[in-house]
Amino acid sequence: MSTGNDAGARPGAGRRLRALILAAVLAGLSLAATAAPPPAQQAGATEGTAPATPPPATEATVKFFNRDIMTLRSTLLGRPPELRARTAEGNIEQVVERPGTPTVAFQDIPQGSLVLLGGQLVAMFTPADLDALNHQTMAQARAQIARNLTEAVQAAERDHAPRQLLNGVLMSLLATLVAALAMLALLWLRRQIESRFQRWIEVRVQTLRQESTRHVVTSMRTIVNWFKRVVLWLIALLVLEEWLRFVLGQFGFTQPWAQRMTGWIVDLLSGWGQAIAGAVPGLVAAFVILFLARFLTRTLSLTFRAVQSGRFQLFGIDDQLAEPTRKLLVAVIWLFAVAMAYPYLPGAQTDAFKGLSVLVGLMISLGASSIVGQAAGGFTLLYARTMAVGDLVRIGEVDGQVLQIGLFTTRLRNLMGVEISIPNNVVLGGQLHNYSRNPDGPGLWLETGVTIGYDSPWRQVHRLLLDAAAKTAKIQASPAPYVLQTALSDFYVEYKLRARILEPFLRPFVLTELHANIQDAFNEAGVQIMSPNYEADPEQPKMVGRAHWEGVPPPTADQAG
Repeated sequence: MSTGNDAGARPGAGRRLRALILAAVLAGLSLAATAAPPPAQQAGATEGTAPATPPPATEATVKFFNRDIMTLRSTLLGRPPELRARTAEGNIEQVVERPGTPTVAFQDIPQGSLVLLGGQLVAMFTPADLDALNHQTMAQARAQIARNLTEAVQAAERDHAPRQLLNGVLMSLLATLVAALAMLALLWLRRQIESRFQRWIEVRVQTLRQESTRHVVTSMRTIVNWFKRVVLWLIALLVLEEWLRFVLGQFGFTQPWAQRMTGWIVDLLSGWGQAIAGAVPGLVAAFVILFLARFLTRTLSLTFRAVQSGRFQLFGIDDQLAEPTRKLLVAVIWLFAVAMAYPYLPGAQTDAFKGLSVLVGLMISLGASSIVGQAAGGFTLLYARTMAVGDLVRIGEVDGQVLQIGLFTTRLRNLMGVEISIPNNVVLGGQLHNYSRNPDGPGLWLETGVTIGYDSPWRQVHRLLLDAAAKTAKIQASPAPYVLQTALSDFYVEYKLRARILEPFLRPFVLTELHANIQDAFNEAGVQIMSPNYEADPEQPKMVGRAHWEGVPPPTADQAG
């Protein structure tokens, strides 16, 4: 850096010195004129009216060769900062276009400092142009201007040299070749990884016996392929970024862009690092909470599995209630753990995270009301002990054996072998008949009925019903079947036969055989069954004789003739 004395050593230094003195005088006059308010304003102030405040001047940055030189913030000699900046840029370009490498110098004047380039005045910097927010001093501003302007001038001089331009082009071509080779290497590496991973998956699948494990390994291939593509794309983007940054750095005009790219990457990585470092304490706290919840749930699971196996009881909870109680307690523990760990998660205090949490909670509250009702119904069924797995029940119009009382549905297998799922709220809202719950012990009571006219002795009807029950194979002799007269209707008497079987799932087949035996017994005894409803005595009794029990034989040819 040269000083003001260096400018006087050049030819024509006297003329330039006179020009500088004239500019300083004009600047002083301008400042003096702007410092004294006009008479109209003085009169207005005397009259008590506040003077009009001029609008604040906008900032303008002097740029040269794609670099920031200085920032002007004040109006000088009626020239706003924007006009002053453009004038300074033109002056710098004119000086640089001349032969030789100009140097930067400063000339102090009462109003500020004159910026000289190659002994020529290019701009004036006043105290009003300083950065007041950062408490910038005139010495700091001069050092920054000298550094920025010297760097810009040197970069412009280098770019004007054909050798430097040729070197930048050659280095850019070399960098392009290296980047292309790196991309080809990435493609080759991708194919190699895909082929080797595919062979490894095929070998692993052939050695596995369980079909579910094969599906897991096969689905893992999709996840790994997706992760591999993401990693390769990140590497490719990194290669392209480094190539672009290197090429921009080879030319003086684009070097600031390369520096900004470097600063952007450094700031990005630094921001990520700071964010990760700031999130580590919260993640550790959340991990500790979830770890304790996991430990507690595993302890509860071991305890309730022991209760389920029948080794002991806990607070009156037996083997049937052990599993649902375990699920309920585990769900409660995890809900508390998530609620406690939530504030420690990264971004949990941001408005976006809070809004998303409210949205998810609203969706769950609106869309999961039926699911919550079914879950509550499942726990009610389990703790009320209305039925158990293996019981033969009737829910609505469905008869079947209970396979599972789940959290949301109850699964039955009907007598035809079909599995039926019934929502728990439907089970609670209807009637449930449990055929397996009987004070007489294992087994099931069958009940069927007939209606017989008053002209048939009731003792005979009782005997016929009991004889039919005795001929049915699966009906137990002890406790013995019995008959009840349940109603004395207008035209007939209603009889109910009750008999017990040991195998509840044979109920439809035993009833079929029992009904057949009842029909045979009444037909053989000549007693008419009055169902459907009896209205009048027919001319002929409605019975089937023994000769026609297998059906009426078709007439022969002679009979037809």
